[in-house]
Amino acid sequence: MHIEIDTDILNDLGISADDFVYLYLLHAKAYDLIRELSIKPNTEFLQTEGYVKLGEDVEDDVVRQKFLDCIEDSFDRMWSELLSHFPIKVYTKGNVRILRAKDSDARNNQKAKKAYHKVIGKNVAKHNKIVNCLKNELDFRKSNNSLGFMQMLQTWVNQHTWEQYEDIDVGRTDDQDRRITRQL
Repeated sequence: MHIEIDTDILNDLGISADDFVYLYLLHAKAYDLIRELSIKPNTEFLQTEGYVKLGEDVEDDVVRQKFLDCIEDSFDRMWSELLSHFPIKVYTKGNVRILRAKDSDARNNQKAKKAYHKVIGKNVAKHNKIVNCLKNELDFRKSNNSLGFMQMLQTWVNQHTWEQYEDIDVGRTDDQDRRITRQL
């Protein structure tokens, strides 16, 4: 069995790799693998946090929805969440520029939706990272009045523009990396 572990999910959930593998195998009903592997999950912690309901034996343990939401999220829900944060239109010098269609299933959004699906698949952690980058970009653009230069949704997805705003800190107050300009 192939299990892909995204470290962002581990950080978001506050669990170890052993905990994740245990929950994943429990969800897949791979009880023999749980016994065979030498993983050491903190089952009491997982139950306290609401990820699992413990029973008498491994077969009696039940994975709760809180964990399932992190590994099996609906793409349509993630797409709708992205659209809820992405602006519909921006204003530039008295003009209005349309960035995307209002309806998430509109024909105008379909190419961007397909491209976004290729980027994230079912990876909820990657989706959350992209939404956080979008929020960073919006905050950055609002702080320096450049919201009018925002890309259209399809271009934004195709060019992976969110990657530029991954490490940006909008609330930064020091002048360390700022450009120095002088007046004559």
